[in-house]
Amino acid sequence: MNRFSDSNESRLMPILAILVAAILIVVAFNAGSASSDRVVVTSDPAADVKTLSVSGSVTKMVTPDKVDIVLSVETLDDLANKSQSDNAILADKVRTALLNAGVASSEVKTISYSVNEEYEWNDILRKSEPKGYKTINQIQVTLKDITKAGSVVDVAVNAGANRVSSISFGLSKEKELEVRKTALSEASSTAKAKADSIVQGLNVTLGKVYSISENSYYYTPVNYRDYDMAVGAVEEKASTPITAGDVEVTASVAVQFELN
Repeated sequence: MNRFSDSNESRLMPILAILVAAILIVVAFNAGSASSDRVVVTSDPAADVKTLSVSGSVTKMVTPDKVDIVLSVETLDDLANKSQSDNAILADKVRTALLNAGVASSEVKTISYSVNEEYEWNDILRKSEPKGYKTINQIQVTLKDITKAGSVVDVAVNAGANRVSSISFGLSKEKELEVRKTALSEASSTAKAKADSIVQGLNVTLGKVYSISENSYYYTPVNYRDYDMAVGAVEEKASTPITAGDVEVTASVAVQFELN
């Protein structure tokens, strides 16, 4: 009985040795990986850097150099095709009048077109009844000369536009880029001045910039919605007064300085 047991043990020993060796290899590999990860973290040179974080922002009021005028030509008829054809005639008159007034063809474009059945509420019958088919053609006019906004509106309305959906004063791409650079530069200067004020009297000095990022930049156009304008309300000799307000531009940056 002992000889049989000894024989089994002798056969199992090589197998156990192989298993133990495999386990040791796996453990050693994992231990090496974990050790490598820890070294990367602990050897991070940024761990000992002392920094001061500040932000700077600036808000500027800028004179706009473009205006977007959205005009609507609306027609209503019992028949959808009649509503569409009437609308096409009016829209063509408006476009022609704008071009004759000196507006470039590249400054005029259609931004929306729709044909929908209209309904109105009947108080007697207590239900909605069809009113006809309304066709709406929205035309956007973009002007670089914002002083012409009033006269362009007059021309369009006299030609058949029956709604001025919006008038928006803003910045061209070129001017926005120029203003953006200036605003971000001033915001950075504000952040630096704030950092200088903080370290005064603390027995530390500012070192080099450790990091900097733009927190935000945006500008708010001046918008007028559903400008009150009725067909036939504009006299040929009168000009609609439309005054542009300044555009608000805001920029903000976040800066980290190293401390010495």
